[in-house]
Amino acid sequence: MTEVRVAGTPMEIELIARSLGTDAKMRRRRDGGTFGYLEVRVPKVICLDCETTGLDPYRNEILSLSIIDWDGNVLHDAKYKPKYVKEWPEASRINGIYPHHVRNRPHFLDDLEEVREIVWGADEIIAYNASFDLSFLNCNDCGPTVAHKITDTMLQYAREIGEWDRAHDGWKWHKLTDAAAHIGYEWTGKAHGSLADARACLAVQKWVERKRRDE
Repeated sequence: MTEVRVAGTPMEIELIARSLGTDAKMRRRRDGGTFGYLEVRVPKVICLDCETTGLDPYRNEILSLSIIDWDGNVLHDAKYKPKYVKEWPEASRINGIYPHHVRNRPHFLDDLEEVREIVWGADEIIAYNASFDLSFLNCNDCGPTVAHKITDTMLQYAREIGEWDRAHDGWKWHKLTDAAAHIGYEWTGKAHGSLADARACLAVQKWVERKRRDE
C-alpha cells in the first residue's frame, strides 16, 4: 500500500477517496484545516520474456526466463537445461543458446516455486507476443490466472502505429527489434536474449503509454 496525503475540506477529501475506491484517514492541521491520508494500492506490474527450444509449448522447453518490474529491476533471470529436448538447432540460430551453454544449468521445474511466486503475485503481466511466452508458462503450471491483466505490447504497438494488414485482416505486427529501433531504444544486451528482450519490451510499452497520454 502507498500513502498519499491530500489537503482540503473533509468533503473534498472523501470525494477523492471514493473516486480512488479507498477510504480516507482524516487529520487536523495546526491552522485548523484538514488533511487526509489515502491508502492507495499500486498495481504490481511485471514484464517477462522467455527463450525456448521451439515454438510448440507441448513439445518444447524453456531455455531462459527473465522477469523485470515496471522500474526495470530484475526479479528473475536464469537459463535452463531442457529435460527432454536434446538439440534445438533452429532456435539456437535465433537465440544463441546451444546445448553446451546450458549443460550445467538446472531444469526449469527446479525454479518453479520462485517463478510462481513472482507471476502469481503480480497484477499485470506485460510481454511482447504475450500468447507465446504465457503458453510456455501455462504448460509448466506457472502461468497467469483469470485475475491477471495481460498486456501484449506487440498488439499495443501495432495499434498505435496503425498499419492495417489486409492479408490477415488485422493490425500489422512488428518485430520487437523493429519497434525498439522505431522508438530509438538502445539495447542493453543482445536481441533475442530473454533479459534484453524484456527490457526492450518494457521500453516499447512505456513509449506507447506516453504517446497515448500526450494525445
